Amino acid sequence: MTFALRKWYLDCVAEDGALAIVYCAELRWRSLALRYASLLQFDDARGATVRSTLRGCPEPRADGRKLFLDAPALDLSGRWEALDPPASTTLLAGVQWDCVQPRSQVELNLPQGVLRGLGYAEMLTLRVAPWSLPIDELRWGRFAAKEHGAVWIEWRGPHPVRVVLIDGAASDGKITERAISVPGAPLRIEPGRVLRSGRIGETALSIIPDLASIFPGRIVGLEETKWRSAATMELQQARHDGFAIHEVVRWPK
Repeated sequence: MTFALRKWYLDCVAEDGALAIVYCAELRWRSLALRYASLLQFDDARGATVRSTLRGCPEPRADGRKLFLDAPALDLSGRWEALDPPASTTLLAGVQWDCVQPRSQVELNLPQGVLRGLGYAEMLTLRVAPWSLPIDELRWGRFAAKEHGAVWIEWRGPHPVRVVLIDGAASDGKITERAISVPGAPLRIEPGRVLRSGRIGETALSIIPDLASIFPGRIVGLEETKWRSAATMELQQARHDGFAIHEVVRWPK
């Protein structure tokens, strides 16, 4: 059986920086077939908490500019309403990145209450095993303010790829860990708070206990750091303050 992964990523960040990130995925490879879901929550007082389940969750349901998610296994439901148009690109044969909602207005129902804020939604479809990807380093992020937003993804290595979206439209830009240099719309990113840092295999083992014996070391040994940072975009001679969620993933040599 060939490798096949469909992974949804959805998030919401409130005005005070409290956030939730939801993952819903379906994975098939060899004799393995599973669905899983995960919820990462963070606020400055309590730090990060993560809940995961192999019960999975239905994929988000689209209705016009809105996405609806119901995940009983994680005791959550939510609505994402698009503020910017979607964008899609084939990053490599067998790798499709669908930025479904580059910037959204979100209402997310969680066990602790309702989280309202600005968010993001994407779907990644892989028909190529991730340990075979020609990547040494991945940089990804999204920024949302009330009036404007940005999304970026960059592969570094044998097959370099760079995509930058401003308000859902393709743009040129140079990507670093603390800035996105876009003509006419520079984005400055503060150091921020770490949401997660470590080997992806260590995180995934909490979902799939036998992961290390199933997948090659090049995927189990991926090093990931994800941040939530205050960020500022200068656009149309005005300053737009918001939050960025961004990450760096490095493949082992």
